[in-house]
Amino acid sequence: MKFIIILFLISSFIQGNSHSFKIGETLKYDAYFRGIHAANAKLKVIGKEKVNNYMTYHVEFTAKSKGMINYLFPINDKIDLWLSEDSLFTIKESLKIREGNYKKSRETIFNPKSNFAVSGLDTINIPRGTHSPYSLFYFFRNNEINQMDSTLNTIQGRKIVPLSIIIEENIKTEVPAGKFLCTRVEPIKTSDETFKNKSQMSILFSKDKNRYPVKIWLNMKYGSLVLELKSITN
Repeated sequence: MKFIIILFLISSFIQGNSHSFKIGETLKYDAYFRGIHAANAKLKVIGKEKVNNYMTYHVEFTAKSKGMINYLFPINDKIDLWLSEDSLFTIKESLKIREGNYKKSRETIFNPKSNFAVSGLDTINIPRGTHSPYSLFYFFRNNEINQMDSTLNTIQGRKIVPLSIIIEENIKTEVPAGKFLCTRVEPIKTSDETFKNKSQMSILFSKDKNRYPVKIWLNMKYGSLVLELKSITN
């Protein structure tokens, strides 16, 4: 599994809508692979834009390798998401992944009212409320996790991947940005026997009005990647 294939998983009011994030918020992370500081990553809320007749929030994720890793396995990833203003469902996803010799670029347009998505030349039927996996960080942040459905659907390539959600409360952690009391959220695949009941991602969200994604674990083919929140800019 590539560096952020699941990734993209904020305490104010924005023009009448209540969200846990605001325009201009930037979250910076240190990314560790097998204990080595391998990359720097950033989540940023760019602004509001109208896409496919939906008013959306444009959010951007970037990751770039550093030090020796940049020579051994260079990473230069950029993911842009446009999330509906009212429900934070994905309206558009643009991927530009550069990881070693692996390269992928893809754009997907979602039509949640008609239950389909268009990716390249493919039209994919999607269940109502299907997410880009990269949007889950913001979707979880803006919803009362304990009151959510225990399952949700994501789209990965041309496949619909159902996930069940495991929640654990009152986890204490310390990262470069400080000490936090958190809620742990683990989305788990339920449809593929190869990965059934195995967590590929775990996220600690701060238990405050901001619900920052404080620490993230990603289980990859060659080991685990850990992202730790370094700084918060509003």
